[in-house]
Amino acid sequence: MLKRLPDGTLVLIRPIRPDDKRLLEAGLRNLSETSVQRRFLTPKPKFSRSELRYLTEVDGRNHVALVAERPDSPGRALLGVARYVRLPEDPEAAEVAVVVADHWQGRGLGTLLVDELAPRARARGIRRFTATMSSTNTAAHRLFEKLSRHAGEEQQHGAVTDVVSPLAA
Repeated sequence: MLKRLPDGTLVLIRPIRPDDKRLLEAGLRNLSETSVQRRFLTPKPKFSRSELRYLTEVDGRNHVALVAERPDSPGRALLGVARYVRLPEDPEAAEVAVVVADHWQGRGLGTLLVDELAPRARARGIRRFTATMSSTNTAAHRLFEKLSRHAGEEQQHGAVTDVVSPLAA
């Protein structure tokens, strides 16, 4: 579906597909060290074959991932990815993760992706999102607050914070 960012830029939001493996690899290569550290909490030079399979071959119910692309770009590139994975031990909760290409950060793309992801989660019985994030990643903390309309429950473990927030209705 076509959506507009706050600055008017048109982006295509769609479910991830198995044929996105190459685009996902390229996206990781093009992220800055800071963005990789914020998303994975560790250096991540590349994805293994099994990771690429896991990240792109989702079931659409317990594991949902949305990607953003420019609909008018001559070459294909992923601008961002947002996903949730239902927690097996708590079927009403899912871990959420978002990554946005460096030159697209701060433009509302992460919020747009999460705003599209959350209703899909609610429709599948998920009531809470969880996330583990860098304690200093203020953008991720703000995004999580927008998602639930309040800060949620946080537990800090050194440089990492675990957050649990109910999904806003």
